[in-house]
Amino acid sequence: MIGRTIAAHAWGKLADTYGRKSILIASLIGSGFATLWFGMSSTYGEAIVARGFIGAWNSIVGVTKTLATEISCYPFEDLQDGDDDGCGDSCDANKDEEHSKNQKNKLETRVVGLVMSMRAWGFLIAPSIAGYLADPLNIREYGVTEESSQYNNHNFSTSMKFFEEYPYLPPNLFGSVLCWASALVVYFEMPETISGPRGLRWLIKDFWQSICSFVSNLCCYLRRWLTG
Repeated sequence: MIGRTIAAHAWGKLADTYGRKSILIASLIGSGFATLWFGMSSTYGEAIVARGFIGAWNSIVGVTKTLATEISCYPFEDLQDGDDDGCGDSCDANKDEEHSKNQKNKLETRVVGLVMSMRAWGFLIAPSIAGYLADPLNIREYGVTEESSQYNNHNFSTSMKFFEEYPYLPPNLFGSVLCWASALVVYFEMPETISGPRGLRWLIKDFWQSICSFVSNLCCYLRRWLTG
């Protein structure tokens, strides 16, 4: 929550600059890698830092609600500029405009409600999946580690050691795959809802330039500190 609170305003400004779609893709990809890091944490402190990065990269809910609201307006945008047939029937025009607004409000309520209900289903289902996948050797395969010496298969022994070292990786790996799959779906299926965004390509380019600039400034500072 701390990471999400700190980064929420920055994500909102980035979404206005680079577009909702680009920021949603970046957030999904970053959340996937941060979740994978969390699953491979070996100390409590590392787990706390990784969890903070998950929150800092997670702008999914805010951007998704904004997208849902803006997408629900699409079918009714052109209705506000209806063709004027010269009849001067302003009463019918007002009725049509009022009807389109009502329909838009109903659709917006339905779409945003669907987004929030899917989030609630995620909170309900995710702990069950995580509990089933977590620590598979000691929970579902108890006794396998004690009998592993009976097996001569090197790959089997290696996989057992890997899951002994990272027992909570499977549920986090599953979550990472879901994030990356969702990013692909957003890239191919989700429309952009603002006009003239800089886009994903500029987001990657600016992000890479920021990292290079930060590393360069850090190296200069360290050089001055060591030579001074």
